[in-house]
Amino acid sequence: MQLFLDKSTKQFENQIKFLENYIDIKLSNKDDADICLSATAFSDNLKVKRVGKKATIFFSKKSEFFKGLLEIIKNENDDFEMSQTAVFETNGVMIDNSRNAVMTVGSTKLLIAFSALMGFDHIELYLEDTFEANGEPYFGYMRMRYTKTEIRGLNEFAKGFGILLIPCIQTLAHLNQIMRYNRYAKIRDIDDILLIGNDDTYKFIENLISTWRECVDSPVIHIGMDEAHNLGKGKYLDKNGLKNRFEIMCDHLNRVVDICKKYEFKPMMWSDMFFKFIDKDYYGDAKIDENLAKLIPADVALIYWDYYTIKKEDYDKQMKKHICLPSEIGFAGGAWKWNGFLPQIEHSLEVSRNALESAKENGIKTVIVTAWGDDGAECPVFSVLPVLALYGEYGYSETPSDNEISKITKILSGYTLDDYKALALADATKYYERQNYQNNPTKYLLYQDLLMGMFDRHIGVCNRAHFEKCSAKLKSLSGKDSKFNYLFNTAFKLCRVLELKCDMGVRIKNAYDKRDIISLKKISEQEIPLLIKRLDAFHKAFKNQWYSINKTGGFDVQDIRLGGLKARIISAKELLDDYISGNINRIEELDQKRLPFNGNDYLDGKCLAINSWGTTVSPNKL
Repeated sequence: MQLFLDKSTKQFENQIKFLENYIDIKLSNKDDADICLSATAFSDNLKVKRVGKKATIFFSKKSEFFKGLLEIIKNENDDFEMSQTAVFETNGVMIDNSRNAVMTVGSTKLLIAFSALMGFDHIELYLEDTFEANGEPYFGYMRMRYTKTEIRGLNEFAKGFGILLIPCIQTLAHLNQIMRYNRYAKIRDIDDILLIGNDDTYKFIENLISTWRECVDSPVIHIGMDEAHNLGKGKYLDKNGLKNRFEIMCDHLNRVVDICKKYEFKPMMWSDMFFKFIDKDYYGDAKIDENLAKLIPADVALIYWDYYTIKKEDYDKQMKKHICLPSEIGFAGGAWKWNGFLPQIEHSLEVSRNALESAKENGIKTVIVTAWGDDGAECPVFSVLPVLALYGEYGYSETPSDNEISKITKILSGYTLDDYKALALADATKYYERQNYQNNPTKYLLYQDLLMGMFDRHIGVCNRAHFEKCSAKLKSLSGKDSKFNYLFNTAFKLCRVLELKCDMGVRIKNAYDKRDIISLKKISEQEIPLLIKRLDAFHKAFKNQWYSINKTGGFDVQDIRLGGLKARIISAKELLDDYISGNINRIEELDQKRLPFNGNDYLDGKCLAINSWGTTVSPNKL
């Protein structure tokens, strides 16, 4: 689509030039243009009107101009008029840059631009330690942290799209990577939790917050404080004795809030620990009584996060529990990209629709879609574009259809919603077995040892035929002319590995038990060399995907994991060859009876959700 910008839209020229590299628009002179575009700011809501070659976008906030632009692209050659009012006061995307994958400045800029097109107004960078911090040389050391210069550049770029860049940091727990350094021993309570009440702790926190004030314009900062399960149970307990942990938490929060105020930040935080101090189940029935609620600073926004709940009425219950508190309440849902190599598209869409309907009905004003990385961040953020699109559309429309979501993903990436569902198909076993949504057999079947077979009883429907079907579909999709075809190529190469490996351990064990030397010889001489060849191809594709999005550091962990897998496959072949030739009369690992993982007999024969390389790769200490 050829665009001519009049005087009212010239302010967006640089942003549209950036988008030219990714979506089908091009700046043109007036005579050659398909659209002569004008804009009017300070409208009450978002309006777009097109008549012939003339189109006008009316917007109430700068980011809405780009959503209006996307509406024009969606409607292609048609005359149309539409009006939408933002349902939420603020709607944003949180991207995890702390689980080894730190997005490059370039890919972060692309996410910012796409977020504006989809209807978002802010981006939260979740950075536990992966940013340069004043006075903290070991903070994010060798972790490919963002420099202050990089953050300032991202802040300026985001402003051009009307996107607020919000720091999302940790000021209590989730600081595990820095705790390896003795420098931080004096501010450590237990695990990855900071020592409350220690002056050095607050000097450290001030270093973090002061850094962000130097780098961003945001009036808001996310201070984390989630999942501090053992708060007050280490050095704090030794020093102060047993104290009410709800009160300990609030004492700490008040000191952090004071630091935020000093640097003119309004803080928001995750709400889970306030509820977990009353009931271990965050999603249970426990309510915070009025006296305890008064301890929570009223000027801290509490974010209720929930990525699991299925039913809308359960979201309603939890939101009502939060609304009773004196603080402003927000909601954070999940774009599931943290469960392995592939996204969980179906689950994310299903739970998000119910969550967002509940957020609307309960008057929630702040909504965030999170894209965590968990165990190594194998899955990139652009793999969950349909989920981001859903959140963006829900901010402006009643109930966006799958067709509407598909149009958006097609414009942004060249792939439809059905294509993204195919990307997730290899792990989407719930839709065959009607059980766990978050199954990730592609991860545990890839990494489990050929001779130990810890997951041999959890192949479920993920047999060779399943992976062959997925491979065929993904091969076709990986050939598309798209800047995002690496997503589908990596998944294709993974499925090619699993075609061979998914049940290879089972077949080895069965042949060994029967003393079937012919079958063992075929596996060793024909299948294992082919498996290694396919594993090398996957490793190469995965590395290309990583380097396309992230800074290079962090992939060292993937090299170690995949390199270790290859070494173990070679060792398995050597043991099989020794057994086949008679050099040894037994293979001890193959003499062991295969058991259901974790003793969960009710899941015997079913797929599982095990997102931990350390758990899946070996029963031995790593």
